[in-house]
Amino acid sequence: MSLFTLQPTSLQLQQATHFANIYAENGFGKNVLNVSHDEYIHFIRIGKLCELVLIHYLQKQHIAIEADELLIPHAGKHKIGADFTLLHSQQGVDVKAANKSFHKRILIREDQFQAHIHDLYIGAKYIHDHQIDYYGYMTGHMMKQIVPQDFGHGMCRSMMLDDLKPISQLIDCCKKGMIVS
Repeated sequence: MSLFTLQPTSLQLQQATHFANIYAENGFGKNVLNVSHDEYIHFIRIGKLCELVLIHYLQKQHIAIEADELLIPHAGKHKIGADFTLLHSQQGVDVKAANKSFHKRILIREDQFQAHIHDLYIGAKYIHDHQIDYYGYMTGHMMKQIVPQDFGHGMCRSMMLDDLKPISQLIDCCKKGMIVS
């Protein structure tokens, strides 16, 4: 495991909060986990923050990405499409964020997985507003091999965060213009 830690900027914190507030004010999305509304909005904020911080880092590493709709809230029940695309390989990336101290897995809800399998899934863990740990990644092909399980909120495909491929390998592939596998 080659975990690396990034620190959100004040602008990224503001952007994630604003994004989540739009969900709260307009009733966007669908609380499929049946958690409290506040917890649902908190998770929207954390997920968006993890995306923003990682994208900023990749761009600083001179990795070209496309994320035109990153800060545009989706009015429907489910957002379709990747969080961002690596331009050199045209691989769609979905960032999955854990947000509790006991969270040890990357989880992809089975309904989301069946609707669209992304090329890459990145496992992040929000520690607090000044620390996000990025554990690694797995491919959609790898995820197809995993048998779905129910962890209490419906069927999900999962992998332990510590078992993900190192994020440094993803970055190296991107810098070399290679397909991430």
